[in-house]
Amino acid sequence: MKRIVYPLTMALAVLTCSPLTFAACIITTPPQGWAPDAARWDGDCAGTLAEGLGVLKEQQGATVKRLFFGQAHKGELAVGVIDAPEQGFIAGRFARGSVLPTEDRQTVLDAFETAAQAASAAAARFDKAGNAASASFYRGKEKALREQMD
Repeated sequence: MKRIVYPLTMALAVLTCSPLTFAACIITTPPQGWAPDAARWDGDCAGTLAEGLGVLKEQQGATVKRLFFGQAHKGELAVGVIDAPEQGFIAGRFARGSVLPTEDRQTVLDAFETAAQAASAAAARFDKAGNAASASFYRGKEKALREQMD
């Protein structure tokens, strides 16, 4: 009997049902009110920590409840936008999972720009993986985020 050995990256991708997840990459402090065990980062990583552009999804079963589009640094959300169906968009800089209060319009515009870049990067990853439906979804999110800057 022959044994088939899959690389670790392939095994992790199969276990998470995502062609984009190739490592155990985490956000150390999810947004306030999110279930920590239901949050999954799809994006850039440094070791086991989220680093760079990406999308954090809070899932309940197969349903995505909320999304964060933006940038992480050393496993912490840094800047971006939470897309919460019941609340709309929450944009800005983040610390310990919470958006920092600001009156500065440029901070909010920068958050939407970073979020749009993260959505675009996600669409490109899904395109590359051959998942046209997900790529289209993220292109739609990118468009919606950019429209907030008008």
